[in-house]
Amino acid sequence: MLVVAAGGWFLGVRHGDGPLGDSGRGSKVCAPAGESVDATVGHMYLRNGSSAAVRITAVELIGARNLENAGAFLVPDPMESGSKSGWDFGDGPFTGDASQVRLAVDAELAGKAETSLVVHVQRPDVLGEGYLEGVRVEYTTGLRRYAYETGPEHIFRPGKC
Repeated sequence: MLVVAAGGWFLGVRHGDGPLGDSGRGSKVCAPAGESVDATVGHMYLRNGSSAAVRITAVELIGARNLENAGAFLVPDPMESGSKSGWDFGDGPFTGDASQVRLAVDAELAGKAETSLVVHVQRPDVLGEGYLEGVRVEYTTGLRRYAYETGPEHIFRPGKC
């Protein structure tokens, strides 16, 4: 019984104190989105503090209302400044090359490597306000699973902020 419980803790539980650091979300960002369906949430800095690689297994929106996750991406050199209306990173193809924009889910971040995370969100109701509390990144290193929460609270308004 003890072995099963230890295995569940080691393999099944998502730990919060992993190589990407302690979870922490910022303040609040408001971005006028007009009638744009697409918006960018980012750039959220990811730094692997260990010497072992981490593999991202999921990127999810926390507390989203009128926002849908259209994909998460790793951007090695942030070209734009943070969250805004619209999406500048195109539709791919995303090759997995760490020096280019690449899909975040299933990507590997080498030990001591750093990158930025951006999330493409879409507002199904462009006349309504889009909202999210933050972004949750789930990842593994070795056999351990972790969760990291990041990003400020976001409001995408059809009008001015």
